[in-house]
Amino acid sequence: MSGKGKIYIRRGVKPHLDDPYLRRSAYKEPTVCPTCKLIYHNKRWFWDSKLVKKLEKEGAHYQKCPACRKIHDRYPMGILHLSGGFIRAHREDILRLLKNEEKRAMDKNPLERMISIKENDEGLITVETTSESLALRMGRVLTRAYSGDVEYKFSDTQKLVRIEWRRDEGR
Repeated sequence: MSGKGKIYIRRGVKPHLDDPYLRRSAYKEPTVCPTCKLIYHNKRWFWDSKLVKKLEKEGAHYQKCPACRKIHDRYPMGILHLSGGFIRAHREDILRLLKNEEKRAMDKNPLERMISIKENDEGLITVETTSESLALRMGRVLTRAYSGDVEYKFSDTQKLVRIEWRRDEGR
């Protein structure tokens, strides 16, 4: 790392806390998510628009993917809070950066998505994600691009990370 921002590793916690939305048993193959059209095949989710059309004609199994279920239930596994005067002046650039990072993450794992982006009157932006790793990626890319102060808070009891990123104007 280049010294910008700090990453805190959990100590004394199980290395893999369970994601309640990931099934222990496999889905029937092939399964298509009716919401986003992801396909489950060979124990992984992926996008393939041609295959979806073929499977819809042949009669596939339909079940919501874990990401669509989290979005529907509003169950974030990563929460990113952005604050400070810098955000007002650079709002569009920051949001574009976060959306581009989501696209990069989805190329590797299509279950990593943003659930919501909320803004309040004071200029605080809150981003909720379907995975811890996407929130961590967003925190790192913000810190790399714009510096600022960042704090990572991991939950000991559930798979959840809260990231506080702040930069005041004129820094």
